[in-house]
Amino acid sequence: MSAFLNQVAACDHRLLWIDDSEYSANLLAAGAAPWLDTSAYVAWRRKAQSLLNSSVAALPVARVCDALLARDGRMRAAMGAKSRAGYPLKTLLSSEALRRQIAELLVGLRSSFPALSLALVCPSPRSWVTEAHRLAFGNGTTVVVGEEEVDSATMHCADFLREFAGTGIDTVLLEESPESEPGDASELEWYRSVLNVGTHYRWDMGLRMPGPGHLAGAIADIAYLIATRVESGVCCGELIPAQFWSGTPFEGSPRADFRFVQIPPHIQPEVVLDRLASLRSP
Repeated sequence: MSAFLNQVAACDHRLLWIDDSEYSANLLAAGAAPWLDTSAYVAWRRKAQSLLNSSVAALPVARVCDALLARDGRMRAAMGAKSRAGYPLKTLLSSEALRRQIAELLVGLRSSFPALSLALVCPSPRSWVTEAHRLAFGNGTTVVVGEEEVDSATMHCADFLREFAGTGIDTVLLEESPESEPGDASELEWYRSVLNVGTHYRWDMGLRMPGPGHLAGAIADIAYLIATRVESGVCCGELIPAQFWSGTPFEGSPRADFRFVQIPPHIQPEVVLDRLASLRSP
């Protein structure tokens, strides 16, 4: 058992992983999180953590990518130079500017929050092919992503993740979209190169599913799942539904090992603190 799972097991209450990027950007950064300024980013995360007290310090790679592409039109143009399905993602992940910025942010988080698990949050390889294609060619474009495209993307993602071996990461969370969610556990083998990197560096590899999930039982080299339905045979984080923030009662599953909650951007701070307190109650 490695760092993140150790923290889950040792927690005297249910560990609470909070995704507050959009909320804290609005509350503390005038709507513009400083993804490309390491000092400002660390200061922003310190303020957010002092208010919310998440059990995990997490860096969402997709947000850094968006910020970098908004600043550097040449990179976006380079991603769209060829029409092959996987070319935009290959170009994005090979960017030295992106790799350098993410490494700096991770080191800053590790230094600031030594007692927390440090998570790198990425789209899954399957999801990232589609997302990179959209970034390169626009929202109205579509791309067919099958096993061959995912296999190629997984190798690029694996090479990208190796760059952060010395930054103090404890866990890597792969996030699926509704379109990319695996049909069954066998499709996770398409991610084998990425899972092998996690095993090599002793990172706990997690998978976040947007729906209930259909991956019953233990899955080789997936340390935990995050989904709205708690699975058996694997460590599970219960994904708190969006209705929770409108006051809908939430009982939760007694089988959940931890909870994962995303704060909407425009909720009042008093409501946020009250609702988070309810999630921390036994």
